[in-house]
Amino acid sequence: MNQYLFSYSESLVLTLCEEIEYIKNRSKNINYSLKTCQNKCLSERLRLELKKLNKNKIKIQSISENIFKRNKNELPIEFLLEIIKRSNSLQQI
Repeated sequence: MNQYLFSYSESLVLTLCEEIEYIKNRSKNINYSLKTCQNKCLSERLRLELKKLNKNKIKIQSISENIFKRNKNELPIEFLLEIIKRSNSLQQI
C-alpha cells in the first residue's frame, strides 16, 4: 500500500513539474511575441493567455506548498517548489 501511495505521489509531482515547465516555456514565447507583435487584438489575446498561465502557476504553487506542509522530507516536492520559484523569474505580466 505504501508503495502505491509513493508512486501516486511521484506521479502527481511529475505531472505538476511538467505543467510548470509548459507554463514557463509558453510564457517565455508569449513575452517574446508581445515584443514583436503589432496587432492590438493579438497582443490582447496574448496578454490574456499570459494571465491565465500565471493563475495556473499560482494554483500549482499553492497545491505544492500544501503537499510540502504534509511531507516536508519529500525531495520530489522540494524539487517541484524549486522549479516553481525559478519559473517566477521568467514570467512577466
